[in-house]
Amino acid sequence: MIGVLNLFCNFACWLCSCECVGLCGRSMRFKMYMTGRLNVILNVYAMEKRIKFQLFTCFSSLTKALFLPAILLLASALCTQVSANDGTYYTEGNQLLPLVETDIRVQREVLTLSWGDDGMADVDVYYEFYNPGKGKTVLMGFEADAPDYMSSLDRSGAHPAIMGFTVEMNGEALPVSTSVVNVDTLYVNDGKVFALDLSRYDVDEAHTGSWLYTHEGDGVHIAFVYHFDAAFKPGVNIVRHHYRYRMDESVVFNYKLDYKLTPALRWGNRQIDDFTLRIKADSVPLHFMVEDSLFSRKVDPVIEGTGKWRRRIIQNDGWPEKMPMAVYEVFLRNASIEYKVKDYRPASELRVFSAVCTETGDINAPSDYYAFRYNLMRPDTLDNNMYHKVRNLPFALRGYVFKDAALDGFFRSRWWYMPDMDYAATLESLTDSERRWLIGFDEKYKEVGSAKSFPTVE
Repeated sequence: MIGVLNLFCNFACWLCSCECVGLCGRSMRFKMYMTGRLNVILNVYAMEKRIKFQLFTCFSSLTKALFLPAILLLASALCTQVSANDGTYYTEGNQLLPLVETDIRVQREVLTLSWGDDGMADVDVYYEFYNPGKGKTVLMGFEADAPDYMSSLDRSGAHPAIMGFTVEMNGEALPVSTSVVNVDTLYVNDGKVFALDLSRYDVDEAHTGSWLYTHEGDGVHIAFVYHFDAAFKPGVNIVRHHYRYRMDESVVFNYKLDYKLTPALRWGNRQIDDFTLRIKADSVPLHFMVEDSLFSRKVDPVIEGTGKWRRRIIQNDGWPEKMPMAVYEVFLRNASIEYKVKDYRPASELRVFSAVCTETGDINAPSDYYAFRYNLMRPDTLDNNMYHKVRNLPFALRGYVFKDAALDGFFRSRWWYMPDMDYAATLESLTDSERRWLIGFDEKYKEVGSAKSFPTVE
């Protein structure tokens, strides 16, 4: 059986053109891990960059980021219940299955996302729940999948990629506990979360984040749960939670995030009466895409500040056959974009990713200048012409009007370019991360570009 799995693993590696961990030469506990599920057999490393997070196999794409960023309702009843985002779930095997919540309604949800150039995203969620019955206290929680790679284990149970997790209900901050749980069991029972005794477990020699092992080699499939007691009063209840997390990346995205929305259908009203998605750009310009399948009917977003959006069709990252995918392409500079929907019944999940394929229209083929800027899959060589485009990209994104005719013509032909006659291109106008990259890029390729010392632009 092990030999068959090893052959299958090698065959899968050949199909994906990725590095896959084989069974040969590994310990028995890693062999147990490899036989556990297909996602773990593949354990994909996308060429040069490691995919940092991985969700359950029921999700649609290979790279799964953001690990169910939503509030879960954990209520004890005849069966153990676990709630994710806007709905109620119970655990069965290694899957989360929906269970209808009969009374509490989701009247409003405002999801606010923002991120910079440091690989970190901020998530802020505002909920209005309506409790038509008497006051009651329930156990609420936030479940986060383990990262795909984990070099060590925090014995407190905190997730290695989540920071600053806070919860506020009806104006009061709530204490939050953290636990590492076995997701292949009913880990909530009688109103309590049954956490693993982490003194018995550790990461394996392959640093596989989604599994822990005892010294005897017994493995468990894990998740991280942030849980707290919430007192629902009759009528409207306001719940807010906020956290930061490290976003996913690969050779074709410099960032990507997913957010689970369909659990809203499991609440009493089977919908979100009033839903708002807000994405903000503050410190750096943002150029990204949002899958259009998020809404079942046409929704025209509104931008406040400097920005633009358009609908378009690109080629997705499907395998074995690529398919057309409708997206919103968005560019924001010191601005925000809002999507508002009434009586929202989500039919798919939120997926946001960097728009590095803006010229190619193929999600697996980043545009050259973006590819060199973010170290993505790209041509092997950099000529003088591309050198000047790449090193001036941070200034172009801020609207710098170039004096060089070739650069001016190139950037004006980019859809996202929005000139700002008042913007002065200086190193001080960039973020610390951009300055470090720009100086390093110039030093590495200065012979190619015959560049002058910074802060000279163009």
